[in-house]
Amino acid sequence: MDFYLIPNDPKHTLLVSANGVPHYQIDTEQGARGNQVTLIQRPGIPSEDNIIAEIEWGESDMPTIIRSSMLGGAKGVVTKALDYLYKRHRFGPTRYFVADDSQEYRWKMIRGVGCVLTRSDSSTEIASSMSMLSTEGLFAGEKKHILRVQPCSVDMDIVILTFVMMEKKRRDRDGIGGDLYFTPHDAEPQGDGGDGDAGDGGLVGEL
Repeated sequence: MDFYLIPNDPKHTLLVSANGVPHYQIDTEQGARGNQVTLIQRPGIPSEDNIIAEIEWGESDMPTIIRSSMLGGAKGVVTKALDYLYKRHRFGPTRYFVADDSQEYRWKMIRGVGCVLTRSDSSTEIASSMSMLSTEGLFAGEKKHILRVQPCSVDMDIVILTFVMMEKKRRDRDGIGGDLYFTPHDAEPQGDGGDGDAGDGGLVGEL
């Protein structure tokens, strides 16, 4: 299934199908502590049942945290982003997570293009994001940024949550979006040494 980012901003967007039906709404506002807080929810009448996750982006010495019942706990339970979407290698823009099907998956950022989600054990592609010319539906003839998700055993909500975090991170690195996308805590002193994974450095870096 293809989700179109309307507008093309992973922190302020609707993810809609080719016929224009909205499936996910993503909004970002300034939180009580002055940092950015992103809410991912299903469009419709405001309700706690429609809320999928809340991401409180790290700033200064505060880590990025996630609040979501999908991550093994009641609503409001806090999970550090690095504990869920982690690095296995010191270098490289890849993040790993274990989904609801107990399989490990990996997101990789492709500079200037998008992100690709695969299974860790087989490299089977699960999802990918890119800008492309739409050939059907409401956006036919227009170039749009899309998230394409293949049929899989992963909960779609988890795919969307991890995609939002990775796409935001990718745009930080690519310098897209200006000051809205960058916070000092997103910098990684250890560095990402290119597009490949090399050298096991444990769980390093932070979203």
